[in-house]
Amino acid sequence: MTPRERVLNALRGAPVDRVPATSVTQVGLVELMEKTGAKWPEAHSNPELMAKLAVAPYREVGLETARVPFCLTVQASAMGCKIVMGAMDRQPSVAGHLDVGSDQLRVPEDFLSRGRIPVVLEAVKILKHEVGGEVPVMAGFEGPSTLAGHLVGIERLCKMMLKDPQRAEKAVQVATEANLLYVKALQEAGVDVLVPCDPVASPAILSPRMFRKFVKPYLEQLVKESKVPIVLHICGNTTPILKDMAEAGFTALSIEEKVEITKAKEMVGDMSRIVGNIAPAGVLLTGTPEQVKEECFKALRDGVDVLAPGCGLAPRTPVANIKAMVEAAQSFSR
Repeated sequence: MTPRERVLNALRGAPVDRVPATSVTQVGLVELMEKTGAKWPEAHSNPELMAKLAVAPYREVGLETARVPFCLTVQASAMGCKIVMGAMDRQPSVAGHLDVGSDQLRVPEDFLSRGRIPVVLEAVKILKHEVGGEVPVMAGFEGPSTLAGHLVGIERLCKMMLKDPQRAEKAVQVATEANLLYVKALQEAGVDVLVPCDPVASPAILSPRMFRKFVKPYLEQLVKESKVPIVLHICGNTTPILKDMAEAGFTALSIEEKVEITKAKEMVGDMSRIVGNIAPAGVLLTGTPEQVKEECFKALRDGVDVLAPGCGLAPRTPVANIKAMVEAAQSFSR
């Protein structure tokens, strides 16, 4: 099988020759930036550099993916939030929110032509042309509650959910409207896998009840708009909401190491596949290749459908550790 066939089949629950090793989360590494010349922060705003860095994990170590972008600020920037672009080892972040009491809280008519959205769309087209027949082209983006949190402030959004739920719903509705426009544009550009990342929806921030009220209905809208496999990533221990995540209709769920794979598969059943859950900090960033393989073999024995980091890779993650993850998948046989 080609990496593209292997990953897409695994996500859909179709037969594969082995479990693929990929990443549905951030893949920009400093070592690869230095090797390719596609460095942050320039690679966040240049489609050629973005595509060059996105495909480097596949070309250099065999990770079965080509994923863009490298942050969760693209839509927020297009909506008018102030963004700090970071450095070679630091991702962009939101530094200023919108005025929730003004007309700013709406999707601009020219949303898809604003900020770095055209950069990501062009990078997807480049990747599709260059390696689309070999590996799946993935695109990550801020999910509904995370984008809403960027627009009005995460703390303010949480307070609104408790004290002013109608206002909170308005923020999430606006974020979802932006999401739907972006999802459609990404698919038209040729993306093979969509990856909404919604860390604000984590049980560490929102209770399961709040997730069901303010997040789940809007995630379901993303699934309805998707014509390609769609993988939901939510940070932290998502065990309390895993069933809700799967019920929303996602092809697969990306989980962190805080979630037990065997438990996740038991809860989700055949509703979604499980992606993960190698610790990005505790193992991939600071561990040895031997420790990485040990964790990978455990995840594979536990029945993970797609072997991947449990969250976005730290930029200083050693390439040798990513290579160890790939080698573990290649050598493992159930």
